[in-house]
Amino acid sequence: MSDQLQNVKIQTRPAVFAGYAAIFIVMILIVIKGYAYYESGAVSILSSLIDSVLDSLVSVMALSSIYYARRPADADHRWGHGKMEAVSALFQSAIIVGGGVFLVFEALDRIVHPVVITHHMIGIYVMGVSIVLSGALVFIQRRALQQSNSLAVEADSVHYGSDILVNIGTLIILAASLYGAPLWLDGVFAIGVAGFMVYMARGIAVKSLDMLLDRELSDDDRARIIKVIESHDKVVGWHDLRTHRNGADYVMSFDIEVDPEMLLWAAHDIAKDLEEGILQLYPAAEILIHIDPEGYTEDARHRVKGVHI
Repeated sequence: MSDQLQNVKIQTRPAVFAGYAAIFIVMILIVIKGYAYYESGAVSILSSLIDSVLDSLVSVMALSSIYYARRPADADHRWGHGKMEAVSALFQSAIIVGGGVFLVFEALDRIVHPVVITHHMIGIYVMGVSIVLSGALVFIQRRALQQSNSLAVEADSVHYGSDILVNIGTLIILAASLYGAPLWLDGVFAIGVAGFMVYMARGIAVKSLDMLLDRELSDDDRARIIKVIESHDKVVGWHDLRTHRNGADYVMSFDIEVDPEMLLWAAHDIAKDLEEGILQLYPAAEILIHIDPEGYTEDARHRVKGVHI
């Protein structure tokens, strides 16, 4: 096995574990929430159940995308397969929006035709267990994100984090209903949940599109890279730093200016020094460095009008 492939697998191992954990936990949630809805008839529990069913679909999709994205570059995909995570996350957001729309129609029907909630305590107990399980899963996912910069896991973590809020809200609605709250409150809460689902889906979609459209890394990331470049005493100038994410990895290219009398081998050593310094910050980065003589900044690759930094 090549060092590159081994490195990719080590980097994505926490993401894979988080993916399996998500599927295992969400299946438990579906079973207990389905039972609670069957016994109580509360549309607020239905909203939580629908959310978990959607979670199971997107979690399977996320895990599949992680496996595909960690495949190394090949003859047909020279930059690797990392952007499959963005494709998966974009589909996740679409599925979540679809579930939110369905929930709105169901909630409106319950407002017009109220259904008396029964077996409140079953629902309350189930929501309590759901909060604990969702919290444990989010903890696992956040730990995985510290070791593997996976957009698929990040998207999963976002909507499982929202599950905690949804479950807390559902628990409050059930408790309020137990003490005589009006029946329409159940449907109104479900509509609020649907709106929240759409809002969270929008955030996931934006991040997915940013990756697919090669949006620049954050100003903080660019500042870290620039600091490495400017800290080398043999680099007399630099320009055209371009960056983007490719799955869990980063791709960056830039030009450096060196003494025009410098030997090619010495200039090559400078580029290697910079590469090693950047890899300490971004271990799986793809780094392209072009070497120019001092003062020369003209290049056919510089296509962004008015941007030469």
